[in-house]
Amino acid sequence: MSINKKAQIRYSVLDKCFSNFQRIYTYQDLLGEVNSILIENGAEPIQLRQLQYDIKFMESDAGFGIELDENLKIGKKRVFRYSNKDFSISDHPLNQSDSDQLETTIQILSRYKHRQEFKWIEEFIPRMEMAFDLVSGVDDDIIGYEENPDLEGRQHLGHLFNLILKKKVVKLEYQPYKKEKESFLIHPYYLKQYNSRWFLFCYNEEFEAISNYPLDRIVSCKETGEKYIPSSINWFDYFEDIVGVTKPEGVKPLDIKLRFSLDRIKYILTKPLHGSQKLDRKDKENRTVVINVIPNFELYQMLLSFGSDLVVAEPELVRNKMKDYASKLNLKYK
Repeated sequence: MSINKKAQIRYSVLDKCFSNFQRIYTYQDLLGEVNSILIENGAEPIQLRQLQYDIKFMESDAGFGIELDENLKIGKKRVFRYSNKDFSISDHPLNQSDSDQLETTIQILSRYKHRQEFKWIEEFIPRMEMAFDLVSGVDDDIIGYEENPDLEGRQHLGHLFNLILKKKVVKLEYQPYKKEKESFLIHPYYLKQYNSRWFLFCYNEEFEAISNYPLDRIVSCKETGEKYIPSSINWFDYFEDIVGVTKPEGVKPLDIKLRFSLDRIKYILTKPLHGSQKLDRKDKENRTVVINVIPNFELYQMLLSFGSDLVVAEPELVRNKMKDYASKLNLKYK
């Protein structure tokens, strides 16, 4: 039996409730939790009968084979919780029908992996095949991905994605570092991952400008009924002239000339620092590259990561900034 999107939402909410050993859930509690998320995702709420059917399906072999504690009650009311505290349907293997559907989907996606905008598919497909055990004859994992499963804010990702799709104005509660919590209205536009962190790009009504917020500093994001201001930004182009996610307003890109050590230049040529990177033909040793970007915090972070293998040759603005960083670093090691 394949599972549609609305049913998957319901099962995921129930799974979260059954896994919560810090709270008691009766039928009415479960119904409230499920309907709250359904409405949030633009779906119709369900009745008690559908909830009962969902739980029965989740307990069946055709579903997820979950085991609930049959002995929990408050008076005459039944309470729902997994028998095993460590169980989750996310660990449950796919049934044959869903496995076949997933394989078909991966085959369809594979057709587009050579298109520039779908380069991510080349990494996504082996990850999916390994995660769902679609590759036969493989006993151990053979590929690893950089990720941070403990990163705070991951729970906001799906919710914000749906709010962007539905073009909803959001009341954002945000906790800056070493400051009091802030709250403001935003118009969410785009989600981007950089350096294993997710960032939300939006229009901030208070600042009347595009702002970005790391998801791990977001406390809450709630939909409002305010009128949504759509974005005219082409987000594929927005990041073309920067490294990372910070784009200073009113600053133009600069040609930045970077001279690397003989050992490190080989690495730089096989893994370019930026899409604009090109070799400086004036350097007979082929150790110098030029990138055209707007200087920002992430650029300097990246340049500093090369240590003594890199010298910024031009322009003087970036060179002086690197000198300043180097001087401060030198003081810390005296």
